[in-house]
Amino acid sequence: MPVNGASIGGGFTEGELKFASFWVRNKPTIRKAVRIAFIIVNVGLWGYVLWGILDAYAISYPRESRITADIAQDQVTMDALESNRPQNVRAANVLVLTGTDGRYDMAVDVENPNAQWWAEFTYRFNFSGEQTSMRNGFILPGSKTVLTELGFRPKGRGGATAQLVVDGIRWHRVDPAQVGASYKDYELERSNVAFENVTYQGGLIVGTKEVGRTSFDMKNRGSFGFWSYDVVVRLYRGSTIVGVNRISLGKFVPNQERHIEIDWFEKLPSVTRTEIIPVINYLDQAIFLPTEQF
Repeated sequence: MPVNGASIGGGFTEGELKFASFWVRNKPTIRKAVRIAFIIVNVGLWGYVLWGILDAYAISYPRESRITADIAQDQVTMDALESNRPQNVRAANVLVLTGTDGRYDMAVDVENPNAQWWAEFTYRFNFSGEQTSMRNGFILPGSKTVLTELGFRPKGRGGATAQLVVDGIRWHRVDPAQVGASYKDYELERSNVAFENVTYQGGLIVGTKEVGRTSFDMKNRGSFGFWSYDVVVRLYRGSTIVGVNRISLGKFVPNQERHIEIDWFEKLPSVTRTEIIPVINYLDQAIFLPTEQF
């Protein structure tokens, strides 16, 4: 009897003989199992390859191509939103003019580059560190206007410089239901006011003072009346502004004519031109007179 793995017969151990016997008895079964395992592995590999091809061309590709299209569409949407956003109002440098009795007049041109947007806002001027009173302002689509602060008397002395401060700007898109197909046509129909016989005369004596006087005629040639009508008047010497004022006229009905005179008490250099700028919010229906008021 072999003990502890001793050799038997031709030098084979008992374990080796048992393994040889097991192999002879089960060789067909083992070969069959190995073939089945290879077939399963082969099927699995080909299945993985075919699934990858199917996923790439039939499942994931359409989905991923939609993602690319969605990204492109989102970019188009963002570009459209960006192009439809109102651009900022542009402001020129603030003009400061010295008046009488230590007072100052301030004026600044502002421009709205947006054809389909208009804005309402509040504004004031920072005059050498001092704040002027808050005012209400507006600017119509694709237009320019003038913001003013007249007769401001600072508490202290400082350089005669000022900056425009705008707060609470509120943008409004032009409503086609109100203006029709064209805002410009809408505005032209309502802004048909003529300014004629515009003159400036210096060296006039009023009381004991020498003044200059601007005079002009206004005629409402349109079919719309106004509860009030504001204009800014600027005087020029060449291309330099030397005087600015703002007046508000009362009820102004169609076909009405008015003669306007404005006295300037400052000592102005030779005036070569007078500019008259209406300041009317044609998109505010409350400014128009009802027809029964004509």
